[in-house]
Amino acid sequence: MKLSDIKGERAIEVIADLIEPVANIAADKECADLFSVKPVKGEDKNVSARKHLVKKVPLLLRTHKRDVIQIIATIDGKSVDDMNLFSITAALIGIVQDEALIELFTSAARSVEETPPIDTCTKQGE
Repeated sequence: MKLSDIKGERAIEVIADLIEPVANIAADKECADLFSVKPVKGEDKNVSARKHLVKKVPLLLRTHKRDVIQIIATIDGKSVDDMNLFSITAALIGIVQDEALIELFTSAARSVEETPPIDTCTKQGE
């Protein structure tokens, strides 16, 4: 299932269910750059994002099995126990080909790179 196919209240439920596994992956220093796609001169940003994801997927599968299967099952509207080799592989291929997901990755990478660091240790008004 594509992200753009998830609508209404189900979209809110999916977001809520994705927060924890995505946060686990984002907190892992080895996988953190999954969310930061570097543009390649002369190459469409979506092509660069796909290449980046394809390179990172093996590490992601090895180090975050439980998180990956939870993400796939959540997006597909299935239980983790219903996932098998075929459904996981098909979902991974679908994720890499999902234009909305690729756009999400490229826009998230841009916002991270364009947002200056904020010192959250100091109190406002000091």
